[in-house]
Amino acid sequence: MQNPSLLELLFKIINNALKHFKLVSAIVLVPTIIVFVLVMWVIDPVYSSRAVVSPPNSNNSLGKLSGLMGAGMGSMSSILGLSMSDNDADAVWTILHSWEIHNQIIEEFDLKNHYEFDGKFHADLLKKFRENFSIESNNENMYEVTIKDKDYKKAKKMVDFLLEKADSSFNYFKSTQARLSREYFENRIHLILKDVDSLQNAFIAFQKENDFYEPNAQLEGTLTYLNKLQMLKEEVGMQLHYEKLKRGESSKKYEDLSKQVQTLEASLNKTLKGNQKKLGLVSLNQSPDLVAKYVRFEEEIKIHVLLYKVLRQQSEEFRIEEAKTLKNLHVLEPPWENDKKVSPLRGILLIFTFSMSLLLALVLSSFLELIENEKTKNSALFKEWSQLIGVFLRRAKV
Repeated sequence: MQNPSLLELLFKIINNALKHFKLVSAIVLVPTIIVFVLVMWVIDPVYSSRAVVSPPNSNNSLGKLSGLMGAGMGSMSSILGLSMSDNDADAVWTILHSWEIHNQIIEEFDLKNHYEFDGKFHADLLKKFRENFSIESNNENMYEVTIKDKDYKKAKKMVDFLLEKADSSFNYFKSTQARLSREYFENRIHLILKDVDSLQNAFIAFQKENDFYEPNAQLEGTLTYLNKLQMLKEEVGMQLHYEKLKRGESSKKYEDLSKQVQTLEASLNKTLKGNQKKLGLVSLNQSPDLVAKYVRFEEEIKIHVLLYKVLRQQSEEFRIEEAKTLKNLHVLEPPWENDKKVSPLRGILLIFTFSMSLLLALVLSSFLELIENEKTKNSALFKEWSQLIGVFLRRAKV
């Protein structure tokens, strides 16, 4: 037997539907009418109100300090344990999802009665609200806050209330964080100042004890002084030698020149041994150790002074942050009373119901026609079908 073409099969399905026209009409029209009544008069329409919010951007003061105080600022911030990252956006995301904010909305707008909620558990009411609430991050990293409700005016008010409370909570979070940070930095400032005072006192005592105030100038002066003494000693020595050859060692001038040589020799020895400290001269043997200690004191004081400047700057930044009451959530697109329904989708529901009902009607009418044809043939298929129907009928009678 030749297989029927697609067109023949289509005509056959249409003829089967026309043969059982009343059944097909009932199957198609009844569900469609029921759905139409539901979406038009029974199911409440749902509206949506949306706002686009820019999350806060913290201007970390360490970024400014890096430019003001040089490249060493990055390593200094690492020493202090300060992070350059910004987690304010994550904090706002958490606040917007927090049950405290959602619970405030439920109480403010009496959503228990508004939703006609008759459950026993508050968690179920919170879950019902969150089914109508959503936050998404768009391609520009902005937050899109959406609330759905059957009252579009109330939906807009709920979004406004949510943003206001979230901004207030974030301000409280930031001010508390700033206060704790400020107290920490002020304690560190107090300790740093004590350390600076202690270092400066020790440095002053070291300078007084060793008469060592300016290493470069004192070393340069000492070398210049020693060089002049040595040159003068050699010059007098040459005169002494000439006087010895000319007049002998018994002359008055030879005696004076000998005394000058002894005096210059004593001055050289005193300078080399460091006995000329009162004059600002230093011992060449002791100078490496003195310079090392001097530089160490200077570096320690510089580091502590730099730490003090950083901590003082940070303390002032957090003091300002603690007192700040400006808005942190900037609403780029405010919510509005959008009276366009988002659900139910009446047209789509009706088309879907009509299509499914029609498909079911066509399948059922074709199946009934098949059973009638098999009945005339008294085929095995009809016998199996009759047996199946008989089982259901016997059970229905029981």
